[in-house]
Amino acid sequence: MSNGLEFLQPNFNMNERELIQSAIKGNKASLQKLIVSAQDQVYNLALRFLWNKMDAEDATQEILIKLITNLSKFDGRSKFSTWSYRVAVNYLINYKKTALENRLSSFDVFSQDLASATELRDYNEPGKQLLEKEMKTGCTLAMLQCLNRDQRMAYILGGILGINSILGAKLTNTTSQNFRKRLEQARKSLVNFLNKNCGVFNPANTCRCNKRIHYALAAGRIQTDNLNFRAKLESLNEEMEELNSLAGIYKNHGTFESSTDLISQINHLIATKQIMRLN
Repeated sequence: MSNGLEFLQPNFNMNERELIQSAIKGNKASLQKLIVSAQDQVYNLALRFLWNKMDAEDATQEILIKLITNLSKFDGRSKFSTWSYRVAVNYLINYKKTALENRLSSFDVFSQDLASATELRDYNEPGKQLLEKEMKTGCTLAMLQCLNRDQRMAYILGGILGINSILGAKLTNTTSQNFRKRLEQARKSLVNFLNKNCGVFNPANTCRCNKRIHYALAAGRIQTDNLNFRAKLESLNEEMEELNSLAGIYKNHGTFESSTDLISQINHLIATKQIMRLN
């Protein structure tokens, strides 16, 4: 995984420079290429930070619009991907509090929520693997909501995406030392929670993703026709490996894909000139 160092290199290749200049001058094809290049990284950051895919899609669209409407301010001293992350991080840190964030106000609250579940029995019906993946991903990303926002962002950037503390500090507008401190605090909190609650992380615990599927379906927390996490599942049979480590839990989520065509929506805003009124 990348450690983020390449993001710090200011030497744009000419194709990227020309693409940005072309987009600034009004070339729609160039603009779309830039936005497409940023969409997945922004969406994956937003979904991990906000948990809910609708919130993540809304935030992604707003961030992409900010990239478009502020493109002329981009000075080229970093890579476009670095600037995109910086805009996204700033937007997400200040995003309105989500419903899940309000509900899971602490790790203690989350522990109580897990303990209150009923109908804990094996799920062996069609779609078992897909729903188990949904359950696991939803639960582990929900843990991040128990962290304060600074720690959550530090863990997503440094612990999941593998961005080093130098770049992480630049993206979060803090010092490298403070970024590392936030990351370490987040890791300790997550490991402590997993050790006390997760049966895969610590076999002494009774909680298992598969046993919670019936409860999650009955409570409406999982909807089979509207899954919240659409990760690529080519190697689904191998997805449960390395779950006894914090890194393993988060690194086998896969790459999340939005179910909404955000680019088409943005193209419509551009075509109707509404995007200028949104700036």
